[in-house]
Amino acid sequence: MHRPQSDDGDSQIQGVVILVAVTFILALLLLLMLHIPLWSAGEAPEIFAITELKHLNEDGAMNYDSRITIMHIGTAVYRNDELRAEIFVNDQDSGAIIRTMNAHLFIKTFHLGVQRLWGVGSTGYYWYPGSPVYLDMNDNTFRPGDRIRLDVYHKDHGGLISRSVKTA
Repeated sequence: MHRPQSDDGDSQIQGVVILVAVTFILALLLLLMLHIPLWSAGEAPEIFAITELKHLNEDGAMNYDSRITIMHIGTAVYRNDELRAEIFVNDQDSGAIIRTMNAHLFIKTFHLGVQRLWGVGSTGYYWYPGSPVYLDMNDNTFRPGDRIRLDVYHKDHGGLISRSVKTA
């Protein structure tokens, strides 16, 4: 007996492949939107880079003033109030508590080791690429020759999103 051929265009294999590809692309876009890091634990890219370490006061006199300039060298825009930072000197915790990178909220928070936080990246709600933030640490936090490490964390998921290291 001869069966007539069906004109139905049903192909389960092609449908499954397309569905898996679309799901994978949507998951990748979601990860990028949420800034979830895709690198291994303990390693982070340098998004917020230490560009300058100063030891001089406003008059140019050496007083080990311990000032840090941080530049956003990444491409994504971050809400500065969703970021927190830790400063290490020669791989030892400096004791500085920086619970927000938003200058207006920083004033109201409990903070230790940092006298002031200011700069274009800390005003408003967002830290845009190319914008600096300045930290005036307590005097003598670091000295010339010390290795300074800045770790920036995202508050929502607690993950390390940026690490920068520079010698004073």
